[in-house]
Amino acid sequence: MSKPINEPRLVQQALIADEDLSFELAALVPTANGITNAASTFIDRATKLLLSDKIILTNEQHTAVTSAIAIAQLTVKEGAAVSKLLRNPDASADIIAGLRLTSKDKQDAR
Repeated sequence: MSKPINEPRLVQQALIADEDLSFELAALVPTANGITNAASTFIDRATKLLLSDKIILTNEQHTAVTSAIAIAQLTVKEGAAVSKLLRNPDASADIIAGLRLTSKDKQDAR
């Protein structure tokens, strides 16, 4: 009978494969993290704007800011995915393959 995994470090080791960050990709990780950080900062500031008693937005402005927050929330998730792919490309090969556009998709995008 196996012991349950109770220690956070053991849980992390079970979930994340051991893979060294390649020196070729290492310089991209801070930039990828910047995507997430920028989107998070935007969400924080935009939310403060919406909650401000000093600044009154029109309905159109409020809708624009709310929509921009929703897009930024998606950007946080995408930025995290980019970081994960860079830090662990071998274990993320299936994810990368799923993101590749087929030739038909590329034609549709044009």
